[in-house]
Amino acid sequence: MATQQLTIPMFPLNMVLLPGETKTLHIFEERYKQLVADCLDNEAHFGIPFMHQKAMGDYGIEVKISNVIKLYENGELDIAIEAIRVFKIIEFSKVLTPKLYGAGVIQFEEEITEKPSHLLQELTKEYMWVSQENIIPIDAFDNTNVYGIARLLDLSAPEKYELIKAKSAINKEDYLKPKIKLFIHLIKTENELKSKFVLN
Repeated sequence: MATQQLTIPMFPLNMVLLPGETKTLHIFEERYKQLVADCLDNEAHFGIPFMHQKAMGDYGIEVKISNVIKLYENGELDIAIEAIRVFKIIEFSKVLTPKLYGAGVIQFEEEITEKPSHLLQELTKEYMWVSQENIIPIDAFDNTNVYGIARLLDLSAPEKYELIKAKSAINKEDYLKPKIKLFIHLIKTENELKSKFVLN
């Protein structure tokens, strides 16, 4: 079911956050200082569309400002943000006159509520075991989804972008499973090489 379209302020970055992920941003450009001030005044959220090689992707993430960490004398500031929902950009305006910053007409993607599949859970447990030797509690995946799994992985911005634009929870899982298998293989190979080096 298509959700309604709405317009939100935009802050394009070479960065992709997954729902639930947090990040600190240093704000120094005048247009984005204005954007942050407006969002704080109106308790509003803004969007981060993914910029890659000077091109803007069709998808981005809605974020909320959870905290102003530091305000500098020159007006620059550090803010903590939290990613909320994935959206598709319908239309983008570089400048939303009379404001200095841009805005986009967006449509939110359907929220993922399903628990990860048993196979994805097992792969993730194996990945966590071989990478950090952590045993995952049996109920660790009861209150999470495919994005919760993805946040445990060291995905690049382009990889995260491919994940958020995959159309359904099943498509997202199909994207993640081979990646996790590859990560497990690489870590095991690296560990074997280390042990051989130590033995010699």
